[in-house]
Amino acid sequence: MMRAFLLLFILNFHLFTFQVALAQNHQDIGLSTIVVELRGNYPKDFSIAQFGKSDGLQGQGILNLKKVNDSTYYSSFDNPASSQYYLILNNKYFTSNIAPNRNDTLLFNYKTNDDFQVDYLGDAKDIFLHSDQYATLMRNFFFINNDVDTWTKKDIVIKNIEDLMAYVKERTEKKTILLESITDNPSIRSLGMEIIDVTEMTYAMGMHKKLLEGASLQERFAFYRRIFKDKAGLFTMKRPLSEIVFKELQRDTLLKLPDISAVGPYVYESYLKSIFGDSLGADEAEFFERLIAIAYLEKIYANLTFNETEKFNILTYFRSNVYKSNLIRLSDINAKQANSLNVHYLPFDAKNLDVFDSIISKYKGQVVLIDYWATWCGPCIASFEEIKPLKEKYKDNKDVVFLYLTDESSNYNLWKGFLDKLSGEHYYITKAQLNVIFEKNKFNAIPHYMLIDRTGTIKHSETYPKEIAKTLTEWIDNSL
Repeated sequence: MMRAFLLLFILNFHLFTFQVALAQNHQDIGLSTIVVELRGNYPKDFSIAQFGKSDGLQGQGILNLKKVNDSTYYSSFDNPASSQYYLILNNKYFTSNIAPNRNDTLLFNYKTNDDFQVDYLGDAKDIFLHSDQYATLMRNFFFINNDVDTWTKKDIVIKNIEDLMAYVKERTEKKTILLESITDNPSIRSLGMEIIDVTEMTYAMGMHKKLLEGASLQERFAFYRRIFKDKAGLFTMKRPLSEIVFKELQRDTLLKLPDISAVGPYVYESYLKSIFGDSLGADEAEFFERLIAIAYLEKIYANLTFNETEKFNILTYFRSNVYKSNLIRLSDINAKQANSLNVHYLPFDAKNLDVFDSIISKYKGQVVLIDYWATWCGPCIASFEEIKPLKEKYKDNKDVVFLYLTDESSNYNLWKGFLDKLSGEHYYITKAQLNVIFEKNKFNAIPHYMLIDRTGTIKHSETYPKEIAKTLTEWIDNSL
């Protein structure tokens, strides 16, 4: 199983916020609540396997379901503008939108533990009733293991930017034809067009390394001006998936973006203008504002807090209260929470690609089980449950370390959501650093498990072994 084919397409959804008239203002911020009520012959051990949401500022996040009593549960979360949430129960997928300061209720009417119907009470019923069509669109347009692909040419030759833009146009047209064959529902078609816009932009951005090898900085700027020309309006807060576009921009080291903490938002914006020129049109201001907000978010994700100068810059630069209030709030949360000693987010310089020895050296004299995983990998997530008894067995043994290793392909908020659920050491490193580990140890698929003995030697290394708990127990027992 190659890494790309291990995707569980629903889990790693960057879910969309649909442009419906929910009577909310773009500046609205509030607490949203999802209530789950059970009726009939419902299971006493009710739980939702996967429950998450996505918004236009932070992207994906895990939702925690809290129990009121045997038949009533709820989840509340800060909603910066409008969010889409999803849940998977008994392999059935459901999704809908929720505006700030609104409550949705899901009524589960059970005949048996496996036989139920769901009634939805909220503002976006049209989306909820067509959840299956939305899932089909995501599977086909966003992931490699799709049902149909009429738009990819295996032998395509792209020599320059004009070839690329012509190919993107052709791909978009073919995807649109498939979209119209999947659904005639206006709401889902609108969502489908959002998926197409975002995936085709990220495809175009991904071609820059091939087309711009050895190019000057100004040539790279010209590339971005061409692919983004008059398209900034496609990537607004109303489209959470477009967060990917902004993060790809942030992580393109060849653009030499400045450090937002060092230069502040005004200098940062000036640099963005030197990149994009006048290519963004009337939507330039909102595009820059969101890109700068995500630059600040990257600092928060690295567990940094804002000083008074940075807070002042945030409060005076941003026009949108969504950005002001959320950036300050998230920084204050970081300030109140001491950095966890077992959580290592981008702990190594990006220029240092060979980090494996630096990771395992900390645990010399102990037996270390490394779990290579990602938030988008369905089998990885499923394996956490299988390994629970194993972790329980060794929880008091200080000679055994459970270490979880992922890279930037994992959504940060989903990754952080798993930290509370998975005891052990957690590392989040760059894609390039993880690729070096893959290449040196001759594997390229996940979930992958590796056993390091007390001397720091790799004793076992296997991808998705059968009888995972039994196999890993034998590895550990034989190394103690």
